[in-house]
Amino acid sequence: MSLTHCKSKAEASETEAAESPEFEALFNQQWDRICRVLYRLVGDWAEAEDIAIDAFLRLHQRPPKEKQNLNGWLYRVAMNLGINSLRDRKRRQRYEGEAGRIIFDENAPPDPERTLEHQQERERVRTSLASIKPRSAKLLILRHSGFSYAEIADALQISPGSVGTLLARAEREFKKKFE
Repeated sequence: MSLTHCKSKAEASETEAAESPEFEALFNQQWDRICRVLYRLVGDWAEAEDIAIDAFLRLHQRPPKEKQNLNGWLYRVAMNLGINSLRDRKRRQRYEGEAGRIIFDENAPPDPERTLEHQQERERVRTSLASIKPRSAKLLILRHSGFSYAEIADALQISPGSVGTLLARAEREFKKKFE
């Protein structure tokens, strides 16, 4: 990779300072070595190059105060970025795995025994509702559907004050038939 390729990935304002002879010499001297080290760490050449670019970009944006150990600083930054990349990858894999399990569980074929039990229970509920007074059945269905007492009173044309009493009676009547 060349400095010009690195420049194309960095922002325009950063390329002016990157053209300094010191930076260019360091880039040319260290680029391949840093990429190889990062490749051994992350196992993907494109990702290693991206991390190396980030390391050189950080060098450009915030150079270390001690100029004598610039190579060590650059490798330390590159390795830290590589390790962070591995952590991100591990975290991403965990989240994707959890999401996959959730999707699988939600889309798993239903358990035939459980499906049969639900069908039988629904049939018992319908039979019990059919055997109680029609107004009681309507009260229970509306309440179970989330209607408020006022809405039930309006729908069945009864006094709002009597909904609670009528609902309690309907529940007792249903319970007798259901059991």
